[in-house]
Amino acid sequence: MNITYGDYKDFGYKIIPEDEFVRYSDMAGKTIRRFIKTFTYVSDLTNLSDDNIRCVFEVADILYEEHNQLNNKLSGFSNENYREQYFEGSRLSLSERVWEAIRLYFTHEELYRGV
Repeated sequence: MNITYGDYKDFGYKIIPEDEFVRYSDMAGKTIRRFIKTFTYVSDLTNLSDDNIRCVFEVADILYEEHNQLNNKLSGFSNENYREQYFEGSRLSLSERVWEAIRLYFTHEELYRGV
């Protein structure tokens, strides 16, 4: 995918550092392709709408945040006869967050897979 870090900054995004941008934008393109079979990698941005490009950036940000958060979160503790347990019930999974971004930035026709 030939979307540059300059494009990423021009659209107002800033979470991903420049040295890691290519990796996460490629991963975002491949992740979107899992959901939308007609999404193709292009050599220039003329074939993608601004919303499609924003979706790549949003998914790249989601992937970056997911990979760089602490995986060893405290889920609870126990001490002799006392126990506390914490839940993250409102947090969406990675796939759900990606799907919500895709649904936001792609049209119904682009999401339709046919029968």
